Amino acid sequence: MNEEILIYNTPTSEEILRKIHQHELKRLWKDNLAKNNRNLIWIIFCVIFATVTFISSDYTFTSFFTGFGIATLSSYFTYYFSYRKFRKKYLEILEKEISNQKLNSKDVIWEFTSTHFSFKNYKAEYKFIWSEVTYCILDDKYLYITASSQVSFILDKANINEENLNKTILYLEKHSRFEEI
Repeated sequence: MNEEILIYNTPTSEEILRKIHQHELKRLWKDNLAKNNRNLIWIIFCVIFATVTFISSDYTFTSFFTGFGIATLSSYFTYYFSYRKFRKKYLEILEKEISNQKLNSKDVIWEFTSTHFSFKNYKAEYKFIWSEVTYCILDDKYLYITASSQVSFILDKANINEENLNKTILYLEKHSRFEEI
């Protein structure tokens, strides 16, 4: 028996593209920013101990805690400014992508067959055999498909109906490794 072929045309939309990219940026940096904010706790810890050791005239430990506090503070701000720089560049790239998308507004085509997964938009066409599709992640709003461990595709659940979404998930579970985050 031949397996059903799933083909979807999803519209290109500035709103959807912005929503997906904002979500992806937040998802990628969430843990990193939380870890960087923990550095603030270490900074406070070092300042308190540097003050206590200074009052008790133990200048060796005062120097140690002051130095560690300054290094942690430097690391915190370096990371924070790196994130801001990355975010600004990311948003510039997103704006460029949106303007390119407006000029070339073609639907995105998703195809799931028994032999391959393919994706086609205005600028590229990808085709992967199922062994290259390393994982698929279902989020509360998006379906993530990663192929060849480097190329990611994001399907907004709002673009397809519930029945087709369930068929797609079953298809992906059968042909690729499925993970939920």
